[in-house]
Amino acid sequence: MEITRTFELPNTKLLAIKFDGEKLDALEMLQEQWSSVDFLKEFFRQFHKDYYEKYGRSKLNRLVLQVQDLADDLFETLYELAEDVESDAVAEFFKPLDNRESVSEPYELQKLKAKGEERTSFLRIYALRFKGTIIVTGGAIKLTDRMGDRKHTNDELKKLELVKAFLDKDNPDVEFSYLDIT
Repeated sequence: MEITRTFELPNTKLLAIKFDGEKLDALEMLQEQWSSVDFLKEFFRQFHKDYYEKYGRSKLNRLVLQVQDLADDLFETLYELAEDVESDAVAEFFKPLDNRESVSEPYELQKLKAKGEERTSFLRIYALRFKGTIIVTGGAIKLTDRMGDRKHTNDELKKLELVKAFLDKDNPDVEFSYLDIT
């Protein structure tokens, strides 16, 4: 496991996990998935009941386009905020994963989520707060109220815990490498 920079120096506020055996880091993976028509069609075929129960009926092609638009907006906002190295805007964009936690009391290794600005956005990017940075661990299309209700969102909880345990050991092997996402 390594932690990759999402921008060339001097930006150190937004990082992403690259899991062993993966070619892409967590942010790159999300961008690839959420722009893939095939991935999105398969996802909504599998979870059409969840979507219908929460949002009502929609045609598959419309859902795919909606996710792609929401993803574009989400990544654009995230990268604009991350480029501002003078402020904590990117850290403020991420909210505590647990809605019961206070936004005004951040702490080390806090589990976080970011979502689009639209109220109905079901896209989530998950991260941890670590040494003044945000480290993205993954993301999901969240259609249920609880993450534990579906395997794909439960897997994201497990990733958060795995990375948290890795960082919590004060691991001297934590490696920061350079990666420019365009």
